[in-house]
Amino acid sequence: MMPINNSFDDDGKIIFQESEVPISRPIRFWLLLLLDIPSIICSCFLLFHLFTNKTLRYQLKNHVIIVLLIIGLIIELLDIPLHLSFLHLGNVHPSIPFICLIWWFMDIGLYNGCTIIMAWCSVHLYLLVFHDGMFLNRNRRLFFHYLPIIMLLFYILVFYIIAIIFPPCKNTYDYTLPVCNDFPCYLGDSYFGIWDSVVNSILPTCVISISTIVLFINIHYYKRRAHQPIRWRKQRKMILQLLLLCTLYLLPNIPLNILIFSHICGLSESIGVKAQLHFDFLCYFVILLYPFLCLGFLSKIRKKVKWSGLLLLKQTRQIASIRPQ
Repeated sequence: MMPINNSFDDDGKIIFQESEVPISRPIRFWLLLLLDIPSIICSCFLLFHLFTNKTLRYQLKNHVIIVLLIIGLIIELLDIPLHLSFLHLGNVHPSIPFICLIWWFMDIGLYNGCTIIMAWCSVHLYLLVFHDGMFLNRNRRLFFHYLPIIMLLFYILVFYIIAIIFPPCKNTYDYTLPVCNDFPCYLGDSYFGIWDSVVNSILPTCVISISTIVLFINIHYYKRRAHQPIRWRKQRKMILQLLLLCTLYLLPNIPLNILIFSHICGLSESIGVKAQLHFDFLCYFVILLYPFLCLGFLSKIRKKVKWSGLLLLKQTRQIASIRPQ
């Protein structure tokens, strides 16, 4: 999530209320916990079938989905449990710099990484729908499909390892605030900080927004062409998938990045603080809801869930019917 700059009182002390979303800790705790557990289960279930089912594994549209699921699963297994621990204990535990560095890497690096990969996903799915000829042979698939994903993952890892683990400044850690104050020192650097905000957050959000708008325009254009009904029916599912995935990412990220960009351009940090904190917290739900959205579009896996549920219900009824009274 994008960090929030802290405000200070007349004595130079951090104002806690402006560093933490104004939603009570018990509510946040149960919201995250009740969504995190089923989201982890759903992510593992999806990844298992995506890796073991040869047909699903070789479909190009599923490769970016797999990458996003893996990154999201890491956040669900490490980032959110650390947040739950903080909400329960009232401080970061254990209170050591290593925990803060790992938490920053996941909370800022991996989330922004998801946004970057999602920006590529929006472009990639658009190309699969309207320009699928780009992926017909091996060389084109390598250049337009595999290479961009590898390069983006490499960039994300290298940038955030350097910026967070080996920064050009000295980090300070506040164990009494969520995510150790969620403000690594590199964000105060004139180069790293602005680059991270603009290139790693604002720009990908703009790419997702533009892809969504262009998609709507092309949908209108293709539906008006009388000789395209068969192609339209085949691609309808992928188009709907792209629209919903983009919408999920854009709902909290557009207003959040507008505020971030406004602050970069000179807007007072005191303006929009509470709104920014709320949108920052809502970004967790992008990660938590993403697996369920994917499950809704992967029909082969969804059918297995239905059959498993029916079999479980049938077995439960059989056990109940033979149980002695």
